[in-house]
Amino acid sequence: MQKIRKILIDGATELGLALDEVAIDRLLAYRGFLKEYNKKVNLTSIVDDEEIIVKHFLDSMTVLPDINTGTKIIDIGTGAGFPGVVLKIAREDLDLVLVDSTRKKIVFLKELLEALVLKDVESIHARAEDLLRQRPDFSNGFDYAVSRAVARLSKLAEYCLPYVKVGGEFIAMKGRNYKEELDESRKTIKSLGGEISSVKEVTLPGSDIVHSIIRIKSKNSQKIG
Repeated sequence: MQKIRKILIDGATELGLALDEVAIDRLLAYRGFLKEYNKKVNLTSIVDDEEIIVKHFLDSMTVLPDINTGTKIIDIGTGAGFPGVVLKIAREDLDLVLVDSTRKKIVFLKELLEALVLKDVESIHARAEDLLRQRPDFSNGFDYAVSRAVARLSKLAEYCLPYVKVGGEFIAMKGRNYKEELDESRKTIKSLGGEISSVKEVTLPGSDIVHSIIRIKSKNSQKIG
């Protein structure tokens, strides 16, 4: 346990983040809860302790320096809670909505949030493209939409940008081979009132894995619902 605790603390420090003891303990508890739950429900193929810390937790934290305090975030296609739950643990001031189309994952998240005693988090079973019709108050209602989902960037932009308020951002977490996706998505992003504001490559601490963070500012989000 001390080894993975050190990997977590050192990795966060490398990203410029200082986790308090409550956050560290919650993340380690999250790791244990995920591994145990994964024995009965397939949530992730990553089950090694160190890999969970690096590939799930530290990867999720790479976007945290880009997120202002006290803001409202929607995590589209959150899966087992990445990056949303990790962001909430690291920064309790965030107001969070988790969305996933797979019911078993939302059931897991509700149990996880209760076990970790995390407040101001809503977990919703829905498809991103349908949710705005159910919850029109979500249209242009968030400071940030984040997604680590596997869809192409053009499709993610269609899913996520309508949730972002003008001046807010959609933050897409992609792999190192993002340039083709970025080029093919420019027309869609513009049509949705978005503008690519930055692209940053990040090497995950303790590894040679390079991921990218694409930030898309909402200049004139279109209401749907």
